[in-house]
Amino acid sequence: MTTDSPHVAYLAPSDPARPQPGRDNDEEADRFENAVLTAYLFHLTAKGHRVLRHRVVTDPVLASTDLFDATAGEVVMACHRSHYRALIAAYGVISDCARFFSPARRALLFTAEPGSVAKEFLSHHKIIAIWPEGESFVRADPAAETGGA
Repeated sequence: MTTDSPHVAYLAPSDPARPQPGRDNDEEADRFENAVLTAYLFHLTAKGHRVLRHRVVTDPVLASTDLFDATAGEVVMACHRSHYRALIAAYGVISDCARFFSPARRALLFTAEPGSVAKEFLSHHKIIAIWPEGESFVRADPAAETGGA
């Protein structure tokens, strides 16, 4: 049975990540994303956060945001690359999926620190950038809006 009504499916912490819509099955990217997701999940739970693994299921494709940090109110999606096309695709997926967790902030979890252009893009679109650094994670929160005259 199929439906054109998207819904949230909750996953176990050990369930693997998935290829993003519009991306070829890339085993290397999937391995990197799974590793950083697992590390981030353990990082958050060690800090006492309530974290849920989930997928937003659509027909016939699967959109995924990977984690919902219920403690911080953040929808998190793993992203292996930070070039422009990858950012545009990730922006579309996380923006659409975030509606199922409203109100929620949006965050992209990278496998390595994104460049300054990617950080600026994410800040402009009010998306948090997160990446591993040593045994912890670094966050670049969106810049606060300043009032103009």
